[in-house]
Formats: sequence, C-alpha cells, structure tokens
Amino acid sequence: MPTISTARALPASPVWAVYYGQGSAINIAHAAATFKLIVIDADPGNGTPAFSAAQIAALKANGAKVLSYLNFGACEKSRTYWNTVPSGFVSCGANDSAQISRYSGFQEYWMNPANADYQNLIVNYVAPRLAATGVDGFMLDNFEIVGHGANASTAPCDAACAQGGLDLVKRLRDRYPDLAIVPNAAPVQAIGGTTGGVSFPWLIDGVIAEQVFLPSTSTSVVQLLKSWQSTEQNLGRSAFFVGSLDYTSSCTASSTAQTAWSAAQQAGFSPSISTVSLDSICWWSFLPAGS
Repeated sequence: MPTISTARALPASPVWAVYYGQGSAINIAHAAATFKLIVIDADPGNGTPAFSAAQIAALKANGAKVLSYLNFGACEKSRTYWNTVPSGFVSCGANDSAQISRYSGFQEYWMNPANADYQNLIVNYVAPRLAATGVDGFMLDNFEIVGHGANASTAPCDAACAQGGLDLVKRLRDRYPDLAIVPNAAPVQAIGGTTGGVSFPWLIDGVIAEQVFLPSTSTSVVQLLKSWQSTEQNLGRSAFFVGSLDYTSSCTASSTAQTAWSAAQQAGFSPSISTVSLDSICWWSFLPAGS
C-alpha cells in the first residue's frame, strides 16, 4: 500500500465551488468563509494571473483547499505555452505528434498524454508554474481521453495513449507527493489501471464529473461517480472527494439548482451548481455555511 501524504487529503464532503474569473471580481473573504474546496485557474499566463498568491492565500485562510485547473487531455490555444516555452520544452502548438484532433467547439486540441514531450511540458513546466502560486493541487480536465479507446469518433486514444495518461498522473504524483490530484470525468477503465507498480486509484484524491443531474439525471455519470466512490472506500479511504458539477441557465434558477443539489446529496456526492461559463459564483440561498 503506497504511503499517502496527509497534506493531500481533501474534505470528504465539502461545500465547493468552481470559479475561473478574476480574484478581484469576487468577495474573497465571503468565498473563504463559505467553501472548503475551491477550483480556480491559477495559470500565471504572461504575468497577470486571475488570482495573486495573496488572494490564493486568503481563499485558504479558513482551511479551504484550493485546486487549480490543469488541462490534461487537451491544450488551449489561449495558453502561453501553446506557442511560447523555455528552452528544453516543446510547446503544444509545435508538438504535431501529440495533437490528436481539434476539440470541437473550443479553441484547443486533444493531446496524446503518452507523448514524451507533452508529458515533459505538463510535469516540468505547466504544473510547477501552478504549484508555485500556493495552490493545494490540480483538477485535471479532459481526463476522459484515457477512456476514449482506439476507435473513438472523437479523439481516439489507444491502449498506449491511455496508459500514458495514467503514467503522466504518476509522474505528477511523484513530483508533488503533498498536492491533491482530482481528475474530471475519470473513466471506469482507470479504476483497474496500474502505473509504476501502483494501482491508479491510490494516486488521486477525488473525482468530479459535469452535467450529472442537469439538464437531467445522467444515470451513466451517476454510476461512474459511484464506481469511484466504492472503489476508494474499499481501499479504506474515507476522505475521498466525489463532486458533481451542474449548470443552470443563470444564478437566479434557484428551484432548478436546489433540485439538483438535493439529488446529488441523496446520491452521496458533494454538489456544486453554477452557470456554464464558471465566471461567477452563484450564492444560492440554500448554500450551507462552510463545512
């Protein structure tokens, strides 16, 4: 059994939020008092990050854990590292062999996580820049690519590609033993995976999925989250975070939000409900005080 650093631990059932807007646009003290897990985008970009190190520290002042968005399975053209990286790295844009296909509807490309240059970029450039801001870990977006399969119509990812994704997480874990790692939409195939002799479920500290209960309940996604939940409980991990992230049309759609919130709690998940742009925090009247 691998040793799991206590510093990695996330609250098992936190009130949590995802917010990719500017730190200056929210009441950070209010957020810090309400949420025990907050996902932001800490990418420093060209030197004007959405959150300063001081703002991140303020979010954590009441004991909240702050995770940064890290696009794992794709690379956005808006990131500085699409074109510009230090010597010794290959940018996403220049890494033709790692680009699988255009990501439909977004200005980004699906990337092969098994590609050595892409792994080097994530582990030794992208992640360190995020970690340096003081965040407590990473939310790995587009992790579902490791479950796409070789014949997928969207961004096919064969067995070597999928194993490379698990290996990339192991490299992040080895470099950051004290930081939390939470993949978005981790497929069930990863539950039985191993990397470097370690069972994959030991490497992560939670899972999230989007559009679980809105616009309607997705029984397949509910089952996905329950599969992870039961797997980690069987490993004796009581503080494994399982979060559902659902979207309403606006922050005034309170009854819709409350219905989804209750459904998530009944399923045993930690709900978060926002608008799809994730550029504001919905201060729902039913939000409990931070716990």
